[in-house]
Amino acid sequence: MPMYVTNGLLLRLKPTKNKLVFPLVILIMNWLIYYPLASFAASVEQGKLVYQQKCVACHTIGGGRLVGPDLKGVTDQRDHNWLVRWIVEPDKMLAEGDALAQQLFAEYNNIPMPNFAVTTAQAEDILAYIVAESNGSPKTKNSGSAQPVAANSGSAQPVAALGAVLPSTEDFEDELVAEPSTPSGESAVGKRLFLGQQKFSNGAPACITCHRNTEIGGLGGGTLGPDLTKVHSRYGGNIGLSAVLLSMPFPTMQGVFAKKSLIEPEVAHLSAYFATTDDRLEQPVNWVFIVIGIGIGVLGFIFVNILIHLIWKQRFTGVRIPLVGR
Repeated sequence: MPMYVTNGLLLRLKPTKNKLVFPLVILIMNWLIYYPLASFAASVEQGKLVYQQKCVACHTIGGGRLVGPDLKGVTDQRDHNWLVRWIVEPDKMLAEGDALAQQLFAEYNNIPMPNFAVTTAQAEDILAYIVAESNGSPKTKNSGSAQPVAANSGSAQPVAALGAVLPSTEDFEDELVAEPSTPSGESAVGKRLFLGQQKFSNGAPACITCHRNTEIGGLGGGTLGPDLTKVHSRYGGNIGLSAVLLSMPFPTMQGVFAKKSLIEPEVAHLSAYFATTDDRLEQPVNWVFIVIGIGIGVLGFIFVNILIHLIWKQRFTGVRIPLVGR
C-alpha cells in the first residue's frame, strides 16, 4: 500500500533533534512511491529478448507476413489490453470465441497461436519493443494504458494506419526475389529424415514418430501431431516453414528439441520434401484400420502364449508347484 508524506508527518519531523531523520524519511518515502511505478514500466531491451525467443519464428516487424501477421504498427490497430491478453493466453481467447481471435485464426490457415506461458509483464515488454521498432526510434517505457504508446494524435487515420502495417509493393518484390522458386534442399534427403532412415545431426527424433503424411503408406506415421502433407503452404512456403523448423515454437515440441535442434541444411531438405507433398490431399486417420491392427496384435499375443503352453505342457513342474504353494 503506497505511503504519502503528509503535512502532519512533516510537522512532527521538523522539531526532531536528529537532523538526519528528516531527509532520510523523505528519501524513503520517494523510493516507496516511485520504485513500484518504475518496476512496472515496460522495457524495450527485455521485450527484444522475449520477442527473439518466442515470436520471431512466426512474425516480423516490417518484414512481411510469415506464419503470422507482420507486427509493424500493430499497437496502432489493436487495443492495448486486447494485445496483452492475446500474447498471454491466446488459447483461452480462441476457446472463448473472441471475434478478432477467430478472425485471425481463419485468416492464417487455421493455425492457432501457441501459448508460450508469457507473463503480463513480458507482454508489455514485447509491445514496447514492437512500438520502438515500428517507429524506428528507441523507447524505454510504455504508459500501460489502454491506448497504444505510439497512437496517432488527433482524429483516427485508418488509411494511413493500414498503410503502416501492410508492406509496400517493393517489399513483396523483395520477398519474391529473396525466395527461390524451388527449395535449396534435396527432397530425397528430406524424405529420409522424415522417415528416420537418415538421422538428424543433433539426435532429434524422426518426424514420422509423431506426424503422418499422405505419401507414406501403411499407417502413415504417428498421430500425436498434425498431418504434415500440406505443411509447406500452411506455413507460408520456404521462409515461414524454415523459421518454424529452426525455432520449434510449439510448447509440445520445445521439450523434445530444446537440446536437439535441427540445423539449416536439414531444414532445407525437409522443406524441399514437404514442397513435393503439398499438392496431395490430407487424409483423416483411419481409426478402423488402427483398431483392427491393435486387435490382431493382441490376438496374436494370446495365440503365441497358448501355443507355448501346448508345446511345453509336459515340462517338469514337480518342484515349481510346491515352491509356489509355500
